[in-house]
Amino acid sequence: MVSSYPLPEGFSEFDVFSLGSCLMVEGLFGFFLNLVTIVAFLKVRELRTPSNFLVFILAMADIGISMNATVAAFSSFLRYWPYGSEGCQTHGFQGFLTALASIHFVAAIAWDRYH
Repeated sequence: MVSSYPLPEGFSEFDVFSLGSCLMVEGLFGFFLNLVTIVAFLKVRELRTPSNFLVFILAMADIGISMNATVAAFSSFLRYWPYGSEGCQTHGFQGFLTALASIHFVAAIAWDRYH
């Protein structure tokens, strides 16, 4: 039997479930739509330009963010962090690294399109 964990202070059951649901939808949609971008880049030879390569790398970074969201959604549904201290540090570092990569590639795409 699974023991029940208390809700975070100030949050209702609905709040925690809503947060987990939003993170899960964002994670799944983000994963599959970025996967479509990656597959299109790899399959369609006309899309393999230097400018589109930046979009390809951005899609890969965004898949990392989407995977991070699904892990957070899972722990939100459980109402506790099941991965321990090392899992928390890894989750935070992976989220930071993929978000930083995403920001840098968006800036590179903007610079490429401006010049």
